Amino acid sequence: MDRRFAGAALAALLLASPAFADRTQVYSVTGVDCADCAFPIKAQLKKLKGIKKVDYDIFKVELTIAMDDRVTDEAVLAAIARGGPDFKGTVGPGHGAYIPFGEYPEGSDAIVLTETGAAMGPLEKLRVPEKYTVFDLYADWCGPCRAVDQELRHLVEGRKDIAVRKLNVVDFKSPLAREQGAKLTGLPYVVVFSPSGKRTDLVGADTKKLAATLGAP
Repeated sequence: MDRRFAGAALAALLLASPAFADRTQVYSVTGVDCADCAFPIKAQLKKLKGIKKVDYDIFKVELTIAMDDRVTDEAVLAAIARGGPDFKGTVGPGHGAYIPFGEYPEGSDAIVLTETGAAMGPLEKLRVPEKYTVFDLYADWCGPCRAVDQELRHLVEGRKDIAVRKLNVVDFKSPLAREQGAKLTGLPYVVVFSPSGKRTDLVGADTKKLAATLGAP
């Protein structure tokens, strides 16, 4: 075959092949309750042909997806919904949100001290005299923190000797996190002061130890 003919044929073939340009789109996600919820969503997105890279922002609750033009927004939103029973995606940034934490029983002594990771000063100075004072340091993206919160809501029911003070760390670079220093090795992180002032630090979702520290049967 003439080389010039072969080259012309190859050029014609390349021109006839469809070209797909890359695009990057941000999707907000709702209906999730932890950072790990991104894993089943990513697993569903990987099944879509044309998906090249998926990044998840645990603070904004947003997916940034690099893909080619063949991938439609409808296909991406459907993949997000398949990731979990309550997962929902919307096109564009600014609408991501985690499922809110539960409400404490009416009449219980439970207060949110900070939702922004603000510094609080020494926790000892914030404890409530003559009560078990529970400082629950958490983050919206922390799944195990929700188990601790649920246990606390159960424990305070019918008890007037427990005061819960919730503090949203937000991330480990926040003023609140820096203030706690080396003690804050992970979340959940709960500090309990007994009515006499004895301090107990609990790291992780050890709900049985939490109940025992509060004198629950």
